[in-house]
Amino acid sequence: MESVRRLFLSGFVFCLWTGSVCSGADIDQCRELLLYGEYEKCITTTAEAIEQGVYGESWHLVKAEAEFKTGKYEESLKTIQSALERYGWSIRLRWLAMQVVPYLNQDELVLKYTEEIAQMVQASPWRYTDAENLVTLGHFVIEQGADVKAAQDAFFTRSRRNNPLHRSPALALGNLALEKRDFQLAAEMFGPAFEDHPDDPDITFGLALAFAGSDREVSNGYLQVTLEKNSNHIPALLFQVDHFIDAEQYEEASALIERTLKVNPHHPEALAYQSVIALLQEETEAGMKARNLALSTWKKNPLVDHTIGRKLSQKYRFEQGATFQEQALEFDPNFTPAKKQLIQDLLRLGREEEGWKLADEVHEKDPYDVAVYNLVTLRDELQKFETLEASGFQIRMSTDEAKIYGHRVIQLLTEAREVLTQKYKQELPETILVEIFPRPADFEVRTFGMPGVVGYLGVCFGDVITANSPASQDANPVNLESVLWHEFAHVVTLNKTNNRMPRWLSEGISVYEERQRDASWGEHLNVTYRNMILGGELSPIGEMSEMFLSPKSPVHVQFAYYQSSLIVEHIIEKYGFDSLLKVLDDLAVGMNINESLPRHTAPLKQLDEELVMYATELATEYGKNVEWSEPAIAEFIQSSEPAKDALAWADENPKHYLGLKAWGRILVEKGDSKTAIQLYEKAVELFPSEPGPESPLLTLAKLYQEQGENDKEKQALLKLVKIDDDAVAAFFRLMEIANDEKDWEAVKQFASKLLAVKPLIAQPHAALAAASEHLEESESAIDAMDSLLALKPADRADLYYRKAIQQQKLGQHDSARRSVLQALEEAPRYREALVLLQGLVDSNE
Repeated sequence: MESVRRLFLSGFVFCLWTGSVCSGADIDQCRELLLYGEYEKCITTTAEAIEQGVYGESWHLVKAEAEFKTGKYEESLKTIQSALERYGWSIRLRWLAMQVVPYLNQDELVLKYTEEIAQMVQASPWRYTDAENLVTLGHFVIEQGADVKAAQDAFFTRSRRNNPLHRSPALALGNLALEKRDFQLAAEMFGPAFEDHPDDPDITFGLALAFAGSDREVSNGYLQVTLEKNSNHIPALLFQVDHFIDAEQYEEASALIERTLKVNPHHPEALAYQSVIALLQEETEAGMKARNLALSTWKKNPLVDHTIGRKLSQKYRFEQGATFQEQALEFDPNFTPAKKQLIQDLLRLGREEEGWKLADEVHEKDPYDVAVYNLVTLRDELQKFETLEASGFQIRMSTDEAKIYGHRVIQLLTEAREVLTQKYKQELPETILVEIFPRPADFEVRTFGMPGVVGYLGVCFGDVITANSPASQDANPVNLESVLWHEFAHVVTLNKTNNRMPRWLSEGISVYEERQRDASWGEHLNVTYRNMILGGELSPIGEMSEMFLSPKSPVHVQFAYYQSSLIVEHIIEKYGFDSLLKVLDDLAVGMNINESLPRHTAPLKQLDEELVMYATELATEYGKNVEWSEPAIAEFIQSSEPAKDALAWADENPKHYLGLKAWGRILVEKGDSKTAIQLYEKAVELFPSEPGPESPLLTLAKLYQEQGENDKEKQALLKLVKIDDDAVAAFFRLMEIANDEKDWEAVKQFASKLLAVKPLIAQPHAALAAASEHLEESESAIDAMDSLLALKPADRADLYYRKAIQQQKLGQHDSARRSVLQALEEAPRYREALVLLQGLVDSNE
């Protein structure tokens, strides 16, 4: 067999052969019946033609494939075997038979047909150079273990080059790209094919899969076209089932499964999905019954357990998921999809040695799988990270970042563990793994298997947290400490529920806990959310998970986080925190969220109504005195007397917040700061709650600073940082003001706030070091100085000297001597350091 594989891929030049198979029009009509899902009519029509003695293997192929798609496995094999009596040279019939016979548990026939294909191609290669046969040979040699890239070039690409308008090569190339998770390449393969075959449901479905992860709207469009052309397209139906399961819309998923089973009552993947739904609802007996039905035809079909395990893992049940992947690999040790999923499961469970070993194995066998290649490349990068060990944590960071702010990560996570485990009455595993990535692509590979999945700051898998570091967020810095608190809240709630909780509840609790830790953290009501709530865009609780899966826009994703936190907040405020804990306990033993919530709160319909009332009241109160319409900015700009016109307009429109801000901007541009201040003050008095760079508080503070009104500047900034945890400029300025005022507690406070967002710059570390020195907090001062030294400042000698003083105060004389010697290495004539060293030597004597 190895010799055959080498023969196929050695550049052997096949002789050209063109042969006709049948009378074209009739068989083309039958192919259309097959393509558009009219399977029974297809079987009847082809059977009649075969009985009449029509010539050509294609009649039998079409009939057998229609029988195979409808679960008539015995009939399909009989059709093939009958055809082989007449078309003994056909490798296409044998290849189809190899797909059918496992469902009849006749494994010996797989080997028989494999050997026959190899022998026939060796004997008569000139027979198999048309598009269909080249594609068949490509699939065949890949299944036999040939190099995928070589097989692709030798068969699929060659077939497309020779037959550019034929559908089969395009489908083979596109589906191979999908299998390797190269979705951009898949789109490039299917795109031109769609232009040539716009009515081909297999091609439109390929495009739906190619865009599923990058553009859901485009993907849904192609999916809709697919089902319009073929309402019985089983892969498209199951793609929808998969989505509905993700959205926890199990009734809709079950309806589509039943629709699939009407086409093929034995379809193993459909029955596997049926098993998934039952297992997710803790109906273990029903789940295993569905699994057994899925295996009733092909008793060792690895796809069944792979499908079950993959969906369980997507619901964060990684232990269960890994078990099913291991069972799939017991059935077929070479089933690559199960190996790939198991790699992810093991890594997310923290079983890294096993996971990386399996990744190496898969990569060695298939170096063209994008996701596995990315993972093994990432592993090399991870080996360069520094590992920080702390009580209850193992934290991996780049070496440079670990030196700069690793101690702050440890402090924050230690606090989170103490606070949240007590609050939720939950013990955790001994060690939680946390990985912080300076490169977004590495975070995306570690978290999702491939780069390009943007928009996530951190992800929790239960006992493993991954996060983007501040180094990846220079343009739009985000509060890392709030991200880590959010993710650790997931650790607690996922452990408490045994990973059995809907996404909306998990996210809602984490956002709620952010706000509990710091009022400026987490999602807050804003003008956009206010308009969405009053515009009727709140989702019922039963549809909340769908908000995360199929958002209309990135704003709708953020709104989903906010609404989820509102539900949690409402439950706690009205029914008490213990009610929430009881819901989590119910989930832990397998109760469905829609059953548990009414037990401890109110019926879902009532709870939905209460949420609408609660959210509407908040939204109504938020800026209730504000006129929110858009101002006529063009008229403002054209004013010849902007100061006079602005004040007059403000008197006539005292509640027009956006208009007041617009006039303020125009007056600043005109250089009239005093009048601009009046307009911005009116805007802030009317609505003081806007965070971000567009906040009038930030602009007011700058204008006050220019006018020398320092107290007013300070008060404006203090109001801003209460509602905005990412207000970098405000933290900078407040830190400077506190330093000028010698208010060292305030310096420390605002330096710490700034470090939560921008830990990789020197200024907040320097301010924190100075404040700690004045406050005689030596340990804090030493930490800040170590961070500064890691940033490689110009005056290292002074830092080592100051560090030595703090170590001396703590009685750490050996460390102090090392530090002062380092100061003298930098500056050998540093008089104060020499004096300090002499004193340390004398004290030691």
